[in-house]
Amino acid sequence: MCLSGQYYEQEGEAQKKACQFRRSFLGRCSGLADPTFGYAQGQPCVLIKMNRIIGLKPAGDPQINCTTKGENSLQIQYFPQDGHIDKMYFPYYGKKAQSGYVQPLVAMNLLLSKENYNQDITVECRVEGSNLKNNDDRDKFLGRVTFRLLVTE
Repeated sequence: MCLSGQYYEQEGEAQKKACQFRRSFLGRCSGLADPTFGYAQGQPCVLIKMNRIIGLKPAGDPQINCTTKGENSLQIQYFPQDGHIDKMYFPYYGKKAQSGYVQPLVAMNLLLSKENYNQDITVECRVEGSNLKNNDDRDKFLGRVTFRLLVTE
């Protein structure tokens, strides 16, 4: 049974079930009401996911946190709220055992203003949780992603 805030652990069964992640959880970034994902209004949504890691049970409340680099500060709205990834989507048991698994996503809606248009904006997103690594000198992409964005008028 999928209970918010609790791991969906399944012992013994060869074929595992998965908690359903619904697009509607992504609010205005779901693409359901706005098929342009905010790009037509100059306030784009970007979808972020974690890689699948068999057996991972993140401690604390895992979430995606994004920041802008440089002088381009802007507001970011997250879906689900605060960029949280519910524990009910963990652990992942592998493609063969859990064929119906759909990775949870976090959508970030970049609330750009006219001052942000025609400027290169660098965004870094990190997965955070007490046992999730996002800072390693040998692997600068471990637990994080960096991308650049340019929105024109």
